[in-house]
Amino acid sequence: MLAATTDLLRTTPLADLSVAQILVKGGVSRTSFYEHFSSKDDVLVKLVRTVSEEIADQIAPLFDRGESPIDDVYREALDTWMHMGARYGPLLVAATEEWPRIPELRRLWFSMLADFSGRLAALIDRDRAAGIAPPGADAEALASSLTWATERAFHIAMGGHDPTLTDVDVIIEPLVQLHVSTIYGRPLARSGH
Repeated sequence: MLAATTDLLRTTPLADLSVAQILVKGGVSRTSFYEHFSSKDDVLVKLVRTVSEEIADQIAPLFDRGESPIDDVYREALDTWMHMGARYGPLLVAATEEWPRIPELRRLWFSMLADFSGRLAALIDRDRAAGIAPPGADAEALASSLTWATERAFHIAMGGHDPTLTDVDVIIEPLVQLHVSTIYGRPLARSGH
């Protein structure tokens, strides 16, 4: 279902996508579909939940980096987040466009980003307490701002809305610089890729 729906969303907006198209593409019966989903919106919600859990697991090393260099850990986490997101790009772009219309998707989307923001805020507080990061804006507001900036950059890069932000590879290094310089008050230790 994930692959079928993601593939269909590459060419068909969710508003124009029918359950019948999902059934054909996914090779499942209507009965089987309705045993698991109540609607195409429900498909989107459940698939986004699955993808968000996978991404959260993969970027966990950012929040428990040990002695690893800060810049490298941010680069790896943001690279992982953006590339995993790109793998499911049409699905996640549909989610960013449809959450205002689908209450359950809105709750999920905000919860997913709040989870990342909360873990990032805790990391900022820890690094400030350890003297690694300088004092500054409220950690929760800073983390939330960085999270939403990352989400918007991903959306724009995946949607092709800006000639500068053409794909996720283009936004990774700027996002690393944004996160590191904003949190740690310094330029990147090395120029990156």
